[in-house]
Amino acid sequence: MPPSPPDDRKAVMRRINLQADAIRRKLDPKVLERAKVVVEGGEIYDREAAQKVVGEFLKGKTRKDGGLFQQELMARLRGVKH
Repeated sequence: MPPSPPDDRKAVMRRINLQADAIRRKLDPKVLERAKVVVEGGEIYDREAAQKVVGEFLKGKTRKDGGLFQQELMARLRGVKH
């Protein structure tokens, strides 16, 4: 395939950019932000999901200390000696 003339290439790129802008406007801003983070090689931290997992661990059947571990952890996270 022969290379396109520079003017044709610019017109095609403009059209692609306009289409991409239209798609971005339709996306939820949170979804767009998450996609940017992933593209840049970062990790997505979902605070609510993390909180739920830690909460389930702390309340899990594997913990048989009457909540002492949870209290100690919460105190340390707050910077209070327990």
